[in-house]
Amino acid sequence: MMRVRVLPPDGIVCATAPRWTSRKAVIEFLSERYNWMQKAIHKVQSLPQPTSHNYSEGEQVLLFGITYSLHIQEIKPKEKAFVSIDGSIITLHINPDSSQKKREMLLHAFYKERLSMVVSVYMNDYQSKLKCNPIPFRILHRKSVWGTFNPRKRSIVFNINLAQVPLECVQYVVLHEMTHQYVPAHNADFYNKMAVFMPDWKERRTRLKQFGHQL
Repeated sequence: MMRVRVLPPDGIVCATAPRWTSRKAVIEFLSERYNWMQKAIHKVQSLPQPTSHNYSEGEQVLLFGITYSLHIQEIKPKEKAFVSIDGSIITLHINPDSSQKKREMLLHAFYKERLSMVVSVYMNDYQSKLKCNPIPFRILHRKSVWGTFNPRKRSIVFNINLAQVPLECVQYVVLHEMTHQYVPAHNADFYNKMAVFMPDWKERRTRLKQFGHQL
């Protein structure tokens, strides 16, 4: 099955096809969708650009769709850096002279920990509903997808940026990827099966896309 996507923020066209697909077939496939690709590129490029972060004092960050202010708290010598939450403030307990990269790594480690806990809860719930065996998962940095199901390894990779979107969107991605173990393609059968457990999946997908343009 051939697919074509236009990826934010630059509008890069990404096409995929089975290995046995001929070059001629791919060219014909893309030619038929030329007008659609041009419109999609224009739409993507007109969207708000992703927010850049310095991870400095007072900067706003997201955790499961909720906005928090960053606070930088100095730690004692040889004390291990960590993250805490108090009300609407996320505190990075770290050396004030630390680099932007170190602050980013600390916050992302926190994101990974929190997202792992949430994903585990949702997966356990849907394993019971779908009557399937446990599926191992990993959380990694991904540029253009929220999650991927590997049918050969029967495992899932989730995008660490899911830690920034609302919980209802995380739940949507979890069910989406788990449904792929039964229906590989994004066809009517796939979405009908999703609708059994999540009737409002379209609304959740729309909200996920809205957050995706900001990340």
